[in-house]
Amino acid sequence: MEDARGSVESGFIACACGTSYPVIVGIPRLLPPELQSMLWEMHPQFFASYSERLPAALLPHDKGDSKHDETAELAAKRQTARSFGYEWQAFSEMLPDYEENFRWYFERFSPENFAGLRVLDAGCGTGRHTFHMARSGAKCVVAMDFSQAIEVAARNNRENLNTHFIQADIYHPPFPPNSFDFIYSLGVLHHLPDPEKGFRALLPLLRADGFLNIYLYWNLEGEAAWRRAALKAVTGVRRVTTRMPHALLKKLSWLVAAGFQVAFVLPAKGLEKISATNKLADRVPLGHYRKYSFRVLYTDQFDRFSAPIENRYSRAEVAAWFERAGLKDVVILGGAGWRASGRRVGQTESMEAETDDEKLAAKASR
Repeated sequence: MEDARGSVESGFIACACGTSYPVIVGIPRLLPPELQSMLWEMHPQFFASYSERLPAALLPHDKGDSKHDETAELAAKRQTARSFGYEWQAFSEMLPDYEENFRWYFERFSPENFAGLRVLDAGCGTGRHTFHMARSGAKCVVAMDFSQAIEVAARNNRENLNTHFIQADIYHPPFPPNSFDFIYSLGVLHHLPDPEKGFRALLPLLRADGFLNIYLYWNLEGEAAWRRAALKAVTGVRRVTTRMPHALLKKLSWLVAAGFQVAFVLPAKGLEKISATNKLADRVPLGHYRKYSFRVLYTDQFDRFSAPIENRYSRAEVAAWFERAGLKDVVILGGAGWRASGRRVGQTESMEAETDDEKLAAKASR
């Protein structure tokens, strides 16, 4: 079935390797075989309508009873997909605040840096960053997400004709090497069972001299004892909240956000308005939320308490990722987490580095 523009709205596409993948509501679902069964949960009507024409890998006997389902990693990935699928359908709005948020995540770069680039948004959620990247001059933006949030992202970007959407696993991105000039993954990797594995899976997709930009939670290393204690308490609470029904947690998250708004955000706004105290506003816990609407604070509280997996890092650990990956021109910015970016070296530069290493090795052997 095609839409008015000739795009496949519903059906299947075949890979050169012989594997077929479903296209549901206009979005290719390029999940690896062991995760295809998730689609049955998300779109049972689609599979019912194609029941007599399903490829072998998508037949009912593969649904939920595969030996792959027994692994802890796959179970965690399924739970994460359900959690974020619910979250980004419940908090699907494109808020005006997100433009400022976009600039913060890409502080190192200017809009002209993106002109004419092929960009990958790895873990797009609602597509809020996809939206602003598409309007920053990028030639095309491919948005990829593991969860049903990909449908929200597509709806939020329906007017941006330079955007494309696929549902895929960040561990197995379905693109050939050197496909993109710029790749970003914001607030995604730290929710994976193996975050650095996801980070390294993106590297081959980046052309030489292209940049990779990520955001990771920080572990508050070096911060005041009370802040580390607060994080430890939140981590303890998460052991309960990550097991709650999402609808109940959504209500509790509103109450938590309302409490934070009254206790911290409003006082920070008050301090900012007085010239003698405006510098103190940034010292108030959660004071940075004074720049955003209450809806952002509410969404973030749900996100904090619902995500099944949460990994946190020190600056040194983030730097080590980039060093092991061989990225250059690395910049790590702090704030409410780590915004880190680096450039993939070109072939000539890589060969020069290898020559230098050989010289050092020769000198050491003398």
